[in-house]
Amino acid sequence: MKKTISVLAVCAFVLSACAGSAPTKAVLPAETIAQISIVDTSVDVSAIGAQTEGRAVPAARVEAALKAEAGQLRFAGGPSNTRAVVKIASVNVLSAGQAVLLGGESVMSGTVALVDARTGATIVAPQKISAGGGGYVLGGVIGAASLEDRDVEVAQMAKEFMRRARIALVGSN
Repeated sequence: MKKTISVLAVCAFVLSACAGSAPTKAVLPAETIAQISIVDTSVDVSAIGAQTEGRAVPAARVEAALKAEAGQLRFAGGPSNTRAVVKIASVNVLSAGQAVLLGGESVMSGTVALVDARTGATIVAPQKISAGGGGYVLGGVIGAASLEDRDVEVAQMAKEFMRRARIALVGSN
C-alpha cells in the first residue's frame, strides 16, 4: 500500500512539471477579433534572471528565440492596431540530473496580453501560457542520454509558446 501511494505521488509530481494543456479558443469574441490587427510583439524575459533553470541558457538567447517566433502572433484582422505583450516568468531546461531522477520535459511559462498599439490600453489582460520542449523524457539513464541540445529545446519551447499565445489571443484565425 505504501509503495502504491509513493508511486502515485511521484507520478503526480512528474505530471505537474509538464507544460499543461494548450488554449483551445480565443478569449476575445469573434466580433472583436475582426476589428483588430496584431502589428507588434514585445518580449520580456527579465523575470528569469540571467539564465534558465536546469541546464543554463542565457536569458538573451531565450529572448532571441521568442523574438524569432514573434511573427506567429502577427494578425491582420481589422483597423485597430494592437501589440502582443509576452512576459516570461520561468524557463526550466531539463537537466541530466532531473531526467535521471524523475524524467519530465523542459517548460517555459509566462503570460501574453494584448494592448492598443497607440495608447497602451489593455484589450486582453495577461493570459497564462506554458509550453514544453524536447518532448517528455522518461526517468533514468536512457532518459538523460536522450535529451535534446539545450538551444534546440529553447527554440521548441519558444515556437510552442507563441503558437499557444496566438490561440489565446485570436484563436485559430
